[in-house]
Amino acid sequence: MNVQDYILSGIIESYVLGLASPEESAEFERMCAAHHEVLAAREAFEIQLEQGFQLQKLEPPGESKSRIFSELGLEKSPASKIPLAKPKLVPRIGFAKYIAAASLILLVGSVLLNFYLLNQYKKQIAKNDELIAAQTQVASNNQVMQTKLQSYENAISLMQNPLMSIVKMPSVPKSPDASSMATVYWDTHSKDVYLLVNQLPKPLPNKQYQLWAIVNGKPVDAGVFDLEEGFSLMKLKNISNAQAFAITLEKKGGSVNPDLSAMYVMGKVTG
Repeated sequence: MNVQDYILSGIIESYVLGLASPEESAEFERMCAAHHEVLAAREAFEIQLEQGFQLQKLEPPGESKSRIFSELGLEKSPASKIPLAKPKLVPRIGFAKYIAAASLILLVGSVLLNFYLLNQYKKQIAKNDELIAAQTQVASNNQVMQTKLQSYENAISLMQNPLMSIVKMPSVPKSPDASSMATVYWDTHSKDVYLLVNQLPKPLPNKQYQLWAIVNGKPVDAGVFDLEEGFSLMKLKNISNAQAFAITLEKKGGSVNPDLSAMYVMGKVTG
């Protein structure tokens, strides 16, 4: 807080009126010694208070007093002159203290109320953010479920197609993983090829599985693919003719010729 803000904070009035705490008084006296602006403001307020008290002690001028007495008929005889009692001044400093104390109480109460309302506002904002995040997560999960459901429905519809040739591909004798298995769904009318991975080990980041169609004894690239979680029927390249299908593990992006030592599964087309 700078010196001007300190002067306008009300500490001068509290100190002069005797309402400041011992700590505030000590700090105020230190500020008076360190900053002449604070000392000048204090002296100005004290002078203002003193002038206010002096105004209460002023008596009416002599001419005004005589004229008032004459109008009231109090100057006809010396005996009739009644001395006016000097009014007692009611100290206003106590009333000022009450006003200042009440103002401070209201100020403290207002600060506490604002602090409480601010905390409640922050808590409500946090709850709203949590609620929005939860709703967003639910909507996202729902979208994922809807996508999976649509995928399952499409896959079931394809599998039930009477023109679909089902080629089961178990692991080959020298497969790197004996539990490997996959299934090709080959549409004999449109020649579209769909692959369902039943079981394949997760490849290294620089490797990728590749499907091959065996056409007249020669391997033909049918596309590379990545393993997906859950039930997934992946559409690969269109194959017009094939006697068998096989899967090998190749470098990422696929190869021109299959690595026969990395062949996992293979199955013949029947029917």
